[in-house]
Amino acid sequence: MFVAGLAIWLLCRSLVQKRPPEDMAQDNADFEAEEQAGYEAEEDEEYEEEEEEEEEEEEEEEEEAKESTKRKILRIVAEAASKVKEIIGNLITTAGKVVVTILLGLTGVMLPSLTSAVYFFLFLFLCTWWSLCRTFDTLIFSCMCVLMAIFSGGHLIVLYLYQFQFFQESIPPDDYYISIFGISPIVQSNCSYTWKLIVHPERKWNHFVNPIILLMLYYTLATLIRLWLQEPIDQ
Repeated sequence: MFVAGLAIWLLCRSLVQKRPPEDMAQDNADFEAEEQAGYEAEEDEEYEEEEEEEEEEEEEEEEEAKESTKRKILRIVAEAASKVKEIIGNLITTAGKVVVTILLGLTGVMLPSLTSAVYFFLFLFLCTWWSLCRTFDTLIFSCMCVLMAIFSGGHLIVLYLYQFQFFQESIPPDDYYISIFGISPIVQSNCSYTWKLIVHPERKWNHFVNPIILLMLYYTLATLIRLWLQEPIDQ
């Protein structure tokens, strides 16, 4: 009995000692499988990250290409706009000089007087100077335009003020100095009929056209001066 029990105990001990390596091998196999799965998952994640980075880089390159194209288009448009603006500015300046000269002549001959003589003589001077194939410096011409704008503005103010009844009663329309300076009454004021526009009966068509041409001259001069103030004058 003792011998049989010892043999059974030894057999059981040997079986118990042989099982752990098998379990360890199984555990190792499971661990290696888990590690392999982890490596594969990491590789998949890295591959996906690389793909995302490549897609982002491609999108950035496309955006940069679009931005560069837009910048080129905007640069071309800006250059074309600046050239067109320069051409239009030159045309306006050249045409403005011609228009000013014509308006000076019309204002000078529309209603002959001492004030209109200033416009007429200046018109003759400009035409004579240009007929000799000579040109004015821009600074000199602009100064002349400023002086004529002040003079024509004052002329308009005096002509406007004389349309009031107070000034017409103080200085009658038949006065000698009124005819010399070309200050003609166009509107006949009457305080009893303020709602009526009564035109002076003794006036002719040139008396009505003269203020309109004078106003056009002043507006043209003011426009040219504003353009010259925006762009510095080359001295």
